[in-house]
Amino acid sequence: MKQSMYLILSVCFLGVFSACGGGTEIAQVGQRAPEFDLMALDGTEFSSSSLEGQPVILNFWATWCQPCLKEIPEFKEFASESNIKLIGIALDKDGARSVKPFVEKHQMNYPILLGTEELFQQFNGFGIPHTVILDSDYKVAKVYRGTITKDDLESDLATVAGNM
Repeated sequence: MKQSMYLILSVCFLGVFSACGGGTEIAQVGQRAPEFDLMALDGTEFSSSSLEGQPVILNFWATWCQPCLKEIPEFKEFASESNIKLIGIALDKDGARSVKPFVEKHQMNYPILLGTEELFQQFNGFGIPHTVILDSDYKVAKVYRGTITKDDLESDLATVAGNM
């Protein structure tokens, strides 16, 4: 009886995790990042193809995420002082309805896109905040799981720029 129970649990476990992959490529350091098209807060469509040729920072976040809220001042300062493109990808389920007033209230001075769970998973995300640095070849150079600082970004970007 125990062996049958373990077999059933093992099959269920494997089934769940093989379904998670779904044949979708997942971003890994050193590999080309997934391409995407997302809606910006102003209603325009944004394509990742416009990012190639420059280092880029993608920050996956949500309005209800307290650690994400702590990063916003760091990102605002970084965006105002750096020529490196920083893009916020909001993962709120109700989209612009909650994101737009939040962005205005916090005076976020960098582009915000309305993301999807599928895209987040393609970037190997499982918790937010989740930040990805892409090099000028659109390859994943660094992944942060959790909060980061402006100093973290500047340090790693110096390394990324030095490798170009």
